[in-house]
Amino acid sequence: MTHYMTSRVNEMLGLQIATIQDLSRNLRADDLEHLERDISAMESAINELKSMLVSLPHQHEKQKP
Repeated sequence: MTHYMTSRVNEMLGLQIATIQDLSRNLRADDLEHLERDISAMESAINELKSMLVSLPHQHEKQKP
């Protein structure tokens, strides 16, 4: 990947992580409906982050014998 592409990918991953962090800060146990909505939103954000990670080219280290 070029430096520009790497920077853009890092930016997109950072934004998605920030979204998850914001959602986690808002979790409250006193309102179950609100908690359920927040958990559902977090699940969606985590799934999106996972799909972003899967789509990235990965370099695997050679396993040592």
